[in-house]
Amino acid sequence: MGRFKHHIAKWNGLSHEGKLIFLKAAVSLVLIKTGLAILPFGTFRKIFHWLCKSEHTGEISQERIDQTVWAVDTASHMLPLELLCLPRALATKYLLRKVPALTLEIGIEVNPAKQFEAHAWVEKNGFVIMGNWPESVLYQRIWVWK
Repeated sequence: MGRFKHHIAKWNGLSHEGKLIFLKAAVSLVLIKTGLAILPFGTFRKIFHWLCKSEHTGEISQERIDQTVWAVDTASHMLPLELLCLPRALATKYLLRKVPALTLEIGIEVNPAKQFEAHAWVEKNGFVIMGNWPESVLYQRIWVWK
């Protein structure tokens, strides 16, 4: 019950804009997870690319970026779905689609002792904003989705 109260307190402390960002994050995650589950990846990718097109780009405050990343991360833990790195990265990319220099990266772990492992993350100007990993792990980029 303590964790539930913590989430309610956090929700109550959010501004109207913060609540809207959180709700958009939750809806985006559900729609992205559904799209990945039912559509061939090529079709999903085309639709996602079309949805992310934006005539207007511009800087969004770092506070808004941080709030969006928090909302995606928090919603992904609260929803009754398994939302791993790809849906989280896609939701972040979609919600921040107007931010220039934002890329969705996909890589594979460079470790011959382990089985194949992929990871998705989002970068802004070369810095990871969603999907950080421990320094002991090294990922080799295999795809950049701008």
